[in-house]
Amino acid sequence: MAERTRPRPAADGAARNWLGLPAALAFIALVLLVDLAAAAHAVLIGFLALAPLLAAAVDTPRRTAAAAATATLAAVVAGLPSQTLGSLDHLLRVAVVIAVSIAAMYVARARTGREERIRRMTEIVRVTQRAILRDVPERVGGVTLRARYVSAYQEAGVGGDLYEVVPGPDRLRIIIGDVCGKGLPAVQLAAAVIGAFRQSAIVRTRLEEVAADLDALVAREPASTHGVTFVTAVLLEIRGPRLRVMSCGHPRPLLCRAGGSLVPLGTGTPKRPLGLGGDRGRPDTHRWDPGDRLLLYTDGMIEARDAAGRFFPVQRLARALSADSPEEALDAVWEAVRRHAGGPPRDDVALLLLQRLTPEPDTGGCGGPCPG
Repeated sequence: MAERTRPRPAADGAARNWLGLPAALAFIALVLLVDLAAAAHAVLIGFLALAPLLAAAVDTPRRTAAAAATATLAAVVAGLPSQTLGSLDHLLRVAVVIAVSIAAMYVARARTGREERIRRMTEIVRVTQRAILRDVPERVGGVTLRARYVSAYQEAGVGGDLYEVVPGPDRLRIIIGDVCGKGLPAVQLAAAVIGAFRQSAIVRTRLEEVAADLDALVAREPASTHGVTFVTAVLLEIRGPRLRVMSCGHPRPLLCRAGGSLVPLGTGTPKRPLGLGGDRGRPDTHRWDPGDRLLLYTDGMIEARDAAGRFFPVQRLARALSADSPEEALDAVWEAVRRHAGGPPRDDVALLLLQRLTPEPDTGGCGGPCPG
C-alpha cells in the first residue's frame, strides 16, 4: 500500500495545552509575585497584558478570553497591596491590560479561523493527492509491491513526483517520475502524465510507444510552451523474469540480488526527459530472479545532502534492501535517507519497491543485460 506523510495534530494539541492558557496563568502569577516582592506599587501590572497575548499565539479564542479575564482581574487586585486602587495611574494600567486583552482575543479568533481554512484546504489537497496517486496493489502475479511518497511540503502531502502501476494479462508496467517544477502546476502535470500512462500502458504493445505518447503529452502542456517544463521518468515493463527499463533522464533503478549485491539497471546515457522530444531508442533488458528486489526512486533521494553537502550514497543501500520483508526494506531505505540528511529531505521523495516472489517459466534466459 502507498504511504504518505501526514501532520500530527496530537502533538500540536499537546503543545497548545502547555503553551496556551496554562503558560498565561503562570505568567500572571509570576508578575504578581514579583510586583508584591519588589513593592513596586503596581508598576509591573502593565506586564500582565502579555498574558492574553501568550494565549492568543497558540490557544483557542475561548481560552484566550479566560486568560484576558484573569489578567484584568489580577491587574485590578494588584492595586490593593500598594493602596493605589482607583488612582489615575492604576486605572490607566488596568485600561492598558483591558485594551491589549481585547486585541489578543481578536488575534486568537483570526488565527484559528485562518488555521481552519488551511486545514480544510490541506484536506482537499490530500484527497486530490490520493486520487492522483492511487494505492499500488500489494501483489500482482509473482511480484509484490510497496510504495512510499514523502512530500517536501509535509503539511500538504503533495508534490510533483509521480508513480503508477498498470497490470496487464501477461505483463506489469510501471512508471516513476519527477516533474520539473513546484506547486500546483507540477501537480497538474503529474496528474496528466499518470492519466496518460494508465491508458497508454494498456493499449500500446511496446514500451517505447508508451514513452512517445507521454512525451507528446508533456510537450502539449501549456507550461511546456516556455521550454522550462519536462518530466524525468523511468518506464518499466515486467514479463516474468525479464525487466525492460527505459530511463528518460531519470535516476537508474537499483536491483538488489537475493545474495545482497546491488546493481544499477540501465546501460549507456539516459534518454532525454519526457517533453523534450528526440529518439529514445529501445529499452534495456535485464533479468531478475526469485528473491531479487528492485528499487525505483526519484531524485529527492539521491540529492539529499548531509551537513557537509555530500549527496546520499545509493551504493550503501544493499543492507537496507536486504531486510527481512519488503516493508522493512522500504523503512530501512527511508531511515537511511533521513539519517544522511539529518531529517526529512528538502525535496519530494517517491519510492517503489518490487520483489519477485515465485519463479515463472522462462523462454530463453540470459544472465545479465539481454539484447533488447
